[in-house]
Amino acid sequence: MNFTRKDKANQRIERITSHHAIVGIDIAKDVHAAQITDFRGRIITPRHFSFSNTEAGFEKLLNWMREAGDKHGKTSFLVGMEPTGHYWHNLADWLLEQGIEVVLVNPMTTHRNKENRDNSPSKNDPKDALVIADVACRGYYTDYSPEEPVFDQIKAMMSAREYWVGQSISLGNRIVRWIDLYFPEFRSVFPQWDGVRPLATLKAFALPEDLRHLNADEVLEGWRNQGMRRVAGASGKAKAVELLQAAALSIGNSNTNDAARQDILRLLHVYEGDLRHYAHGRQLLRRAGLNLAERTSGKHRGQIKLSKRGDSSLCKYLYLGVLNLVRQNADFKHWHARNQLKGMSKISSIFKLIGKLARILIGMIQRGETYQSSVSHSVAA
Repeated sequence: MNFTRKDKANQRIERITSHHAIVGIDIAKDVHAAQITDFRGRIITPRHFSFSNTEAGFEKLLNWMREAGDKHGKTSFLVGMEPTGHYWHNLADWLLEQGIEVVLVNPMTTHRNKENRDNSPSKNDPKDALVIADVACRGYYTDYSPEEPVFDQIKAMMSAREYWVGQSISLGNRIVRWIDLYFPEFRSVFPQWDGVRPLATLKAFALPEDLRHLNADEVLEGWRNQGMRRVAGASGKAKAVELLQAAALSIGNSNTNDAARQDILRLLHVYEGDLRHYAHGRQLLRRAGLNLAERTSGKHRGQIKLSKRGDSSLCKYLYLGVLNLVRQNADFKHWHARNQLKGMSKISSIFKLIGKLARILIGMIQRGETYQSSVSHSVAA
């Protein structure tokens, strides 16, 4: 039967034949509910079927569907579900792998058809599963086809980027609020609070009282202790004098100095996850707790170990990143193989390559360059 573009609903209905069993599934986090009708919406199972969100549960669902299909002479299945939340993805993909057609039903359509069966707006999982099956058999659905892996990766990266951008904005707002409360004159000295010198100032002299008994040279030394490479000079000393004058006249809240100082240091610690604030890869390793430290007591005295004093999340993702690189990147594959030829264990090689990755990342950020492979294809192979 031929249809025009305007007859998509008719095509969807025509596709469902008397040989089809329509399975409606109400998705939940842990336990899903399913119900089966024929192509005309008649229930062909005595009661709904509940199954867990596990592979064993999926297998039980498939066996239940096949038993119902055999009993009623149904040779094809069309499974409908609502694409709400994220709990439906794994089930939908698994069913497709088993050769089962999966379609998606708009939750609003389901909501509007709740009263068709029992003239009641009541809601429960078995009823919702039946309504989904009923809606699907009337052609109110869209086909589900999983995206290519590359698109899933892009979506995951975009989602992560949006989250971290939001976190960065929120964190910046908290730091600005802190400045407004405890050192409002700071913004007249440093209009952009997130520069290298302003951040060094907040870490070294968080509160106006920390500056009131200092001179310009001591301020310069405080900046130098925070890792600033260009501290002195006429402009640096003038800025130090300006900062001291602002601190002397500050109207900032001084009732909770100790708590306020700890608060800004915690905020800055989280904020400085930005790689632009690192001058060398060793600083990134230190933040992750992957810098080396000597044992000073016990039977392992004198041996070198990882400090493990740092950000566990950063450590985790550096480790996972290198695991991925030694599988897929030619350079890291080559370096990993070379390390093992030198007698290094696999895990020792991984941690050595974490240090190399840290240096590469900081170098790229500091110089504004992209990564250029240093291993020829013949060598990497």
